[in-house]
Amino acid sequence: MHHWKFPFVWTPLPTTCLVSVLFSHLFIWNLLNVAAKNECIKLDLSIIQKIENLGFHRNLNWFVEAQTLDDKKWLNASCHTALKFNTGRALFVNPDQIDDLMRQEKLNVFIDGPVDVEAAAHQAKGNTIYIYLNSTAISKGISVKLPIHLRYQRSLMGGNGKVILTKPEFLVYCTDTSYKICGENQKVLAPPSVEDFQKIWAWKKLSYKAHFEETDLLVPVGNLDDYGYVAIITCILGCAGCIYILSVMSY
Repeated sequence: MHHWKFPFVWTPLPTTCLVSVLFSHLFIWNLLNVAAKNECIKLDLSIIQKIENLGFHRNLNWFVEAQTLDDKKWLNASCHTALKFNTGRALFVNPDQIDDLMRQEKLNVFIDGPVDVEAAAHQAKGNTIYIYLNSTAISKGISVKLPIHLRYQRSLMGGNGKVILTKPEFLVYCTDTSYKICGENQKVLAPPSVEDFQKIWAWKKLSYKAHFEETDLLVPVGNLDDYGYVAIITCILGCAGCIYILSVMSY
């Protein structure tokens, strides 16, 4: 039996060739990584709003959801999210109540500016409320319940005052600046968190699909339509009281 022998000589690749192959792989990987980051993150946002209770003490309920979100890219971008809500002069958020909710880990809220809980609407100043959200859960939906209180108003014709409830703004900030959020977004300067309220980040304000309209909340106030009747009755009772007192003193 004959054994065939094939001449085989293993020749190592030159060092320059190995380096070229390595750099080629690194270059391709870097291109793919840059291309992935250059694809902007699309946030298809929707917010549902519901109002609980009547009278002066109410609850604002929001359900925030981002549909068709690339969770992996979203996590890599390390993005923060928040709701910005302007109270106006006619309503307020009680700081003590907010502190209790934060201790219970039900809310994470920063109130910009002092709050006078006793002031009437025409004497008060509005506040900006920042509600920081759990960004990792936004694709599944986040529920927020914010207690609000309506201020007393001056008497009006008809006996009902109105408080215009403005829509909240949705803010996002990504710490990895190589990731971009899709769309032309307005910059909003706001604190990064409750703890670092003295710092300022350049957040981006995103548009969203609102499943609600701007709401007018009715506030019971004094009715000026009855002012004439009240004045006449007051005068009659006052005069009757004076006549009675004089008649008693004359005896």
